Amino acid sequence: MNLPSNSTKPGRLAQWLGLGLIALLFYAMLTAMVLLASFVLLQRGVTPDLPWVAAVQKHLYIKAMRSIWQAKSDCAEFDAELIYKPKLGSCQFNNAEFNTTPNFTADGRLTGPKPAGVGIAVLGDSHAMGWGVEDDATFATELQRLSKRPVYNLAVSSYGTLREVHRLEKTGLWDKIDTIIIQYCDNDLAENQSGKINGTAENRQTFETIMHGKQNTGGLFTVVRKAYGYAFSTPFRSLKPQKAKPPEDFTPHYAPLIDVLSQYPKLKEKRVLIFYSNAHGKPFGSFPVGRDKRLANVEFIELGLDAGDYYRLDDHLTPFGHQKVARELFATLQKIK
Repeated sequence: MNLPSNSTKPGRLAQWLGLGLIALLFYAMLTAMVLLASFVLLQRGVTPDLPWVAAVQKHLYIKAMRSIWQAKSDCAEFDAELIYKPKLGSCQFNNAEFNTTPNFTADGRLTGPKPAGVGIAVLGDSHAMGWGVEDDATFATELQRLSKRPVYNLAVSSYGTLREVHRLEKTGLWDKIDTIIIQYCDNDLAENQSGKINGTAENRQTFETIMHGKQNTGGLFTVVRKAYGYAFSTPFRSLKPQKAKPPEDFTPHYAPLIDVLSQYPKLKEKRVLIFYSNAHGKPFGSFPVGRDKRLANVEFIELGLDAGDYYRLDDHLTPFGHQKVARELFATLQKIK
């Protein structure tokens, strides 16, 4: 009598291992194709709404391909107190989703011919400066059209509130304005907590680091290896249950912000409106709305920005987002003080 053979078990195992290896090789090739397609499309400014491609493009853009405005020598120059400031005139600032030519004057980014009358100063970082949009598409320019009042866009990329107000003080525009609009961002916190303007030597070192520091280290091979690893793991990460992140708490931001504003007594003579714009409309929890409890001339406002107001890859407002901000600010300005 013939006994059942166990030789089929190793054979089946080998078959399964072979199939697994083929599947792995196929997936590795597919990942390489997705990575290559994502890169080529990104180079052409095409950002399709395909989850795998979108995630890889975002990674490539942020980690390897994004141009930084303040790191461009034709856009920014050294300032002993502010680290850097806009160069007067125009510069070219392009990224995957936009091609722009921002223009700067002694009174800030160009908003067009100034109407007669008492003006409005806009302070903030790259969101208010208009990173990714042309001069005529910033909310400051649109607000000037709507209000028929001169609007001075003094916002500068990566400034915290401390440097923003200090820049206003240096411009000599105090007597030309009665209203100040401040765009707040979550990355303002560290600068506001410091509460001081650094010395020339320290600012020079920081400026040189910004201008000459490399965004990515390790060379092309390291960049490609990390990008491939990210692309390879992206579909698996999407399978994991995603817990909704609670909004960032504004409470730690409040006191440093108000402390900075309190350093400038002349601000008490102006109407001050504060709103926030964070990456992709990231909301703040506990963001105050209405008159401030410490500074009666300061009013916090919520504009209702969301992801649809921002570029898909970049974390800045689109022209549509700027239009929305301008309309909401204008409506607020129309209200009785």
